[in-house]
Amino acid sequence: MAIWLIFLLAPSPAARPPAAASAATRAQTEPAGPLTLSEAVALARDHSPLAAASRAQAEGAAKAARLAGRLADPTLELLAENWRPGADGFVASTDLDVFAVVTQPLDLFTRGGRKAQARGESDEAQAGRRRAEQDVELDTVRRYLETWRGRELVTALEAQTENLGAIVAAMERRVGEGYAAEADLLRFRAEAARAANHLARSRIEHERVEAELEFLVGRPVAGTRLEKPELPRPPLGEPEVLAEQALATRPDVAAARARVARAEGTRSLERARRYPDLALSGGYKRTTGLDTAVVGLVTTVPVFERNGRAVARAEADARSAGLELGATLARARAEAAILVRAARELSARLARLDEDLVRPAEDARRSALAAFREGAIDVLRVVDAERTNTEARREALDLTVEAFLASCRARLAAGQEVLP
Repeated sequence: MAIWLIFLLAPSPAARPPAAASAATRAQTEPAGPLTLSEAVALARDHSPLAAASRAQAEGAAKAARLAGRLADPTLELLAENWRPGADGFVASTDLDVFAVVTQPLDLFTRGGRKAQARGESDEAQAGRRRAEQDVELDTVRRYLETWRGRELVTALEAQTENLGAIVAAMERRVGEGYAAEADLLRFRAEAARAANHLARSRIEHERVEAELEFLVGRPVAGTRLEKPELPRPPLGEPEVLAEQALATRPDVAAARARVARAEGTRSLERARRYPDLALSGGYKRTTGLDTAVVGLVTTVPVFERNGRAVARAEADARSAGLELGATLARARAEAAILVRAARELSARLARLDEDLVRPAEDARRSALAAFREGAIDVLRVVDAERTNTEARREALDLTVEAFLASCRARLAAGQEVLP
């Protein structure tokens, strides 16, 4: 409520500058329906190509995990020997030797390792999908709030520019009548130019974040009313307890654990490949007109290398993944506790924002303007009061956005949804 009070107290500009007029013209061609933060997050989740890519990877990894336990495909070998086309006395039916042999790898030792490796890859892809969705959600919240902030800041700066323009006009009359010094007029003109520069930069920044929001949600938002959302409550409870509980659901921790499982599966697979795996062969043989069957076993002879290089790399990767998991757990615990405390502190500051910052700055501005209208010539007091009031509005908007984002980040770090 404090933020809305700021702009209710601010006078509305009587005439818009050309840039504002062009923005209004552009807005008339865009949809004017309201867009809530929850709707924007839902649109971004469905529209985001990054989220779609992570979902596709997760689906592919899950399908690969289901197929990982199947036997390898057999090989078929067809041979015909003793061809003597054109030779005297050559009879294909009796002189031609024909072989048809099917070889099936049995995968006696490697199947378990392949299945464990595939499960780890699937779990890691699922964690990546969830992390990508959370990144999209948080980015949408940030862009939505920055767009709302930009609109409100432009409105405040337009009001400041109009107020300073009126003061400059009044000072020009006083200087012309000999009631004020020209130096005071020059000071007001410089302050008005500074405010105009801030307004121009704020409009540029607002258009940038608005375009980024449009990209995320997949629809124009220039003429859409953005509704100020309610501040989500930071997670309740002891920060350290929340941090420990969140380890079971956080996607970064899940991804680290999945990498450990994948690395261990790879290590098991490479160790199993040190032993000779069997392949069963069977088929048909026709030699000198006689039909016979062929049966045999095919295997490697583990004499020299015995897959030692691959085993060494797999063991190093498994140890590295275990160490990374420990670091991820420690970082997640510390991060969650810090974010929860920060969110609570900023929420408390936001609750006192109107009393501590907004009203004093507005009262000082009103007092300085009243003294100026009564004929007092205190240039520094008027300029400082106007500048302090505008900076207070900017700080109020910044704190609102920062407190909202801090609460969302704390909720994610505590294993909760970004929005309640």
